[in-house]
Amino acid sequence: MRSFVTFVLVCLVACNASAQDDLPAYGQAELEDFLDTPEVTRPVLSPNGRYLAFMVHTDHAENGDVLVIRDLDSPDNSNVSQTGFGRLPIINIGWASDDRVLVTLLRRGLVRVRGVPVDVPSIRTVSYDRRDMSSPTVLFEEERRVFDNLYNAYGNELVNILPDDPEHILMAAYRGDSLDLWRVNTETGAADVIEDGNSHTRQWYTNGDGVAVMRVDVNYRGRRVEVFTRQPGERRWRRTAQFRTNELSDRASEFAWGGISDQPGQIYVFSRRDGSDRRGIYLYDLAEGTYVQTMAEHDRVDISHIMVNPQNGAYLGYAFTDDRFEVEITDPDLRRHYRGLRNFFGDDVSVLPASFAGERMILYVTGPREAGVYYLYDRASGSVDPLMTPRPRLPPDVLHDVEIVRYQASDGVPLTAYLTIPRRGMGPDTPLILLPHGGPERRDDYGFDFIAQYYASRGYAVLQPNFRGSSGYGSDFAESGYGRWGERMQLDLDDAVQVMIDQRRVAFDRICIAGFSYGGYAALMGGATRPDLYQCVFAGAAVTDLLGFVDYWQRNNENAYAYWTTAIGNPRTDRDRMYWASPIHLADRMTMPVLLAHGTDDSVVPFDHTERMAEALAEVGGDYFFQTYSDAGHSFEEDGNWRLLLTQTTAMFDRVIGPDRGQYDSIFLEDWPGPMDEAAEEP
Repeated sequence: MRSFVTFVLVCLVACNASAQDDLPAYGQAELEDFLDTPEVTRPVLSPNGRYLAFMVHTDHAENGDVLVIRDLDSPDNSNVSQTGFGRLPIINIGWASDDRVLVTLLRRGLVRVRGVPVDVPSIRTVSYDRRDMSSPTVLFEEERRVFDNLYNAYGNELVNILPDDPEHILMAAYRGDSLDLWRVNTETGAADVIEDGNSHTRQWYTNGDGVAVMRVDVNYRGRRVEVFTRQPGERRWRRTAQFRTNELSDRASEFAWGGISDQPGQIYVFSRRDGSDRRGIYLYDLAEGTYVQTMAEHDRVDISHIMVNPQNGAYLGYAFTDDRFEVEITDPDLRRHYRGLRNFFGDDVSVLPASFAGERMILYVTGPREAGVYYLYDRASGSVDPLMTPRPRLPPDVLHDVEIVRYQASDGVPLTAYLTIPRRGMGPDTPLILLPHGGPERRDDYGFDFIAQYYASRGYAVLQPNFRGSSGYGSDFAESGYGRWGERMQLDLDDAVQVMIDQRRVAFDRICIAGFSYGGYAALMGGATRPDLYQCVFAGAAVTDLLGFVDYWQRNNENAYAYWTTAIGNPRTDRDRMYWASPIHLADRMTMPVLLAHGTDDSVVPFDHTERMAEALAEVGGDYFFQTYSDAGHSFEEDGNWRLLLTQTTAMFDRVIGPDRGQYDSIFLEDWPGPMDEAAEEP
């Protein structure tokens, strides 16, 4: 069907040309292909849909990051302007109006810390006239209380473009330690405060007229969230919701902004209405403080996205992830177009309408065998034009199929997992990597996962279960994992593997378990509780001592401590259970090779968790290797770190369950890619 659609490449040739010339051969991609991610921002449409802006990274010399603006109404898309920013990296691009584009840049500059000027990296927003890019306007430059404020070093959020006032926008910016709402002139950079926040304020939301109707406050340590709302014309704020959050959770907020509506005094909100198990979308009346109408609910999962016309607030639809990302369009005309697009792209990908403007839409298309492509859809002409792909060296031919696996846990509870299938298929001699996700209040889905795809490219099947405690399936499912770390949650993982063995789809003696954060904890517990099932273990940034982990948060954040005592256990009443559910006390049961990794600057799971795990394995004579990543945080951030992580884990898999099994007397000593590899130390 694609042959009937005219494809016009609207990205700069430099965006993909060099990568396309050396695409990997059919059926095989190398490590560097997975790590190669060209630095591009997502394309954005001007409010009228006529102009398209995006960034392409060329080099770090004269041009550096290049801002590209195309006039989509020009013949053959020939009207293009390009502006290089040299050594100033572009962080983000947006539109303030049809003629003004906002570019967020990373630069070094002086900010004040307790009155003392300090030279630090900072993020600034610059306004350009798309017709003359030679005269930039730096926003807030004359407002020194904002411009020199360290709190603003991470940038200022755009709150409202004020469509009826093309010269001004609304932005959130700190004045002292208070996050206020400002009216900013995009032509001069001048700014005035229109709403006072406080030291706890973190977000502002306004209605279509630019009137603040919702404010989100978070305590100093970022765990207790309070949502305040008010009716336009009122000065007094009403506390509408209060809940806790934590850094390891993707669990949907109890009450969150959805968007402006086309009804005066009403907004769309995400909420677990009246204590509901799953999050839906509702029309909310600001004057009465009540829910007016249910816009979207799902009987199995949380609603994750809302689509609202940015010009008039009309409700267009919503999205959710059950097995895969799904979009439901409610607007009849738009639904007709979207159904045609879904048929065009096929069932193996998800099609996300990333933005709407005028008669045009930007679509993001992704799936297990599609690493992600941006498309431009013109509703008037029906044309679909590819814009750019963030991973041009991973075409569909080198990626692997993913299968949705339904299985029952040993206690009868139905669960879902995702199986990435190696090129040669599944069978009784197929090696398997069990890859539980972190969180644990996160989830996996049917889509592109670069870690699973990389391991599959090495010949391994990869299984990713959504065990009890995962997010996305409602609060009851997430809370069914509370107090069951190392127990029922662990059994859900083992049960998924057993299903694969019983179906003779994998080799029973060629299975390893690997994971990061909570997934790393689960990997270590798998090695301790089922040494008969798992032949090797990888644990990255893992929690290894439940009592120590809860104690760490008690000393650092009382709200996070309250969450973790609920999710894991209370040391005063659950000490024995937490002790014996901690890998650090079970090292003598790990009879298989264990690879450990942790960043020294991890602020979520302290580095000493893995340090002490290594000591415990050493004391019992365990076969292990501990790779330290200097200056790395919880996510290992740098490509150099990921290069070494994937190299070392694959080397262990190859030697234990892969093509090199049985050839090494010592897994970690002979020709091991260890700390001498400078990739782990790259800045």
